[in-house]
This record gives sequence, structure tokens and C-alpha cells, in this order.
Amino acid sequence: MKKMVGFTFLAVLLASFSMALAGTGPVAAGGAMYPEVVIYSTPWCASCKAAMEYLAKNDIPFVKKDVTVDGSYMEELQTRYRSSAVPLIVIGRDEKVLKGFVLEAFQKAYREVVAKRSRSRD
Repeated sequence: MKKMVGFTFLAVLLASFSMALAGTGPVAAGGAMYPEVVIYSTPWCASCKAAMEYLAKNDIPFVKKDVTVDGSYMEELQTRYRSSAVPLIVIGRDEKVLKGFVLEAFQKAYREVVAKRSRSRD
């Protein structure tokens, strides 16, 4: 029985890690190896909504910065990222900045940041 419980735990752990690397599953609590995701958005932006739905569905924690609610978010978007278009998605500490939401581009960028962090921990 102990072997079965151990095997099940290992299988779940490996599956979670694989999904996180692929940008399609749970992210470790604390986010030490997994990057923070910030999305600058507006309520009427369809691409913003699609991005946030994808992140939520795949258990990827993110910070939503609605530029219509807080003027400092728009100022940050314009000065720091030289953009006024949403969505703008920041992965990690400015490790990847994506203008717009294209699923494949997000997944690739997220995987690259996770892999870079993984290598730096070795």
C-alpha cells in the first residue's frame, strides 16, 4: 500500500511539473522557480479576457492591472514598456514582455523563463 501511495504522489508531482513547464498547469506555491505573470488590461479587451481565462484555467497565477481603474498602471505601461496597447503581458521580472496575446507565443515565452530559472537553480 505504501508503494502505491508513493507512486501516486510521484506521478502527480511529475505531471504537475511537466504541465507547469509547458505553461499549461499548476504553478508551485511561492513561485520561486515559476515566474510572476502581470497582465495590463481593460474590461472591453477581448484578447485580455482570453489571456486571463487561459491563465486561470491552467492555474497560472497572475496579477491583473486594469489601466482603466488605476491611472498609475497606464502610466507604468506607457513609461516602462513604451506602449499604450493592451494586453501587455510581463513574464518574470521583465524577462519576457508580450504585446498582445497569442497562445503559442505566451506558452513559448513562459517555458523559456521557467527553463532559465530552472537552469540557474542548478
